[in-house]
Amino acid sequence: MSEALPAVLASPAARIVIIGPGLMGGSVAKALRTVGGFAGRIHVVNQSAGEGGAVRKATYTEKRPGQKSRRSKLVDACFSRLGPAVDGADLVLVATPPQTIPAIFRALGKDLPPRTMVTEIASVKGEIAALGKALFGHRYVGSHPLVGSEQQGFQAAKATLFRGARCVLTPLDKGDDQTLAVLRRFWSALGCEVLEMSPQEHDARLAKTSHLPHLLAYAYMAFLGKSDPAALQSLGGGGLRDFSRIAASDPALWREILQENRHHLHADLSRFRAVLEDMDHALMDEDPSILQGILVQGQAARAQFQFPPLPKS
Repeated sequence: MSEALPAVLASPAARIVIIGPGLMGGSVAKALRTVGGFAGRIHVVNQSAGEGGAVRKATYTEKRPGQKSRRSKLVDACFSRLGPAVDGADLVLVATPPQTIPAIFRALGKDLPPRTMVTEIASVKGEIAALGKALFGHRYVGSHPLVGSEQQGFQAAKATLFRGARCVLTPLDKGDDQTLAVLRRFWSALGCEVLEMSPQEHDARLAKTSHLPHLLAYAYMAFLGKSDPAALQSLGGGGLRDFSRIAASDPALWREILQENRHHLHADLSRFRAVLEDMDHALMDEDPSILQGILVQGQAARAQFQFPPLPKS
């Protein structure tokens, strides 16, 4: 069950700034209006002229009690610079690729009003979380909604993207409780189930459940591409489609994520190679029960996972 937005964001005078209105940032803006019922001002910072035009033109259906529905502007202002955008902001959300965030944080450190809270949605937290804490203190807590799409850009943004998804918050110490409480309500109001863990724990766990699966999907499709693509292209069934879907994601973005979390990934790849070796030996063993035993282990492990519901098309 979604919660209402926290009090600091529930007023029509509230102001939220989204830096990077792509798939994720754009979905936050749409979800704020249509799922969270946000009535305040949304400012967007965007350096892409083409995408900025689409953001400025975007509308949503505004529903008010006792009144007819009407179309309203999704965002109140679109900026190319941080300074005027963050003036008077209650919350700044950075939704840009991970390697751009440190420079944005340092620029924000010069312009940010003293009461403004800050979060970002990077897939890797280590260095970003440390910098956020150093610059913004208890006003910063990292966020990571565990949701996305192989599609890119504002045009792919959906108001329902976060419905039923999980969002991990990564506080660094007990002093972050006030910002943490606001962000818990914020993400819950957009439809998320909220979890908490340290930045270090986040990076170690996401290496296994998100980053390594992406690496393997890209690697496997690269392998198929070198095999005999002309003969194989017509043989792709539902299994290959589902397994390889994430390999359609933006390679530049995932290069950044994989490199940022390379130390955890390197350790997990070593362990995964050992599993592949076991599978290889089992395939060649004359006793079929050995191979079946490994497959049963995999099936049982998958059954333990609590996946969010599939999004409705």
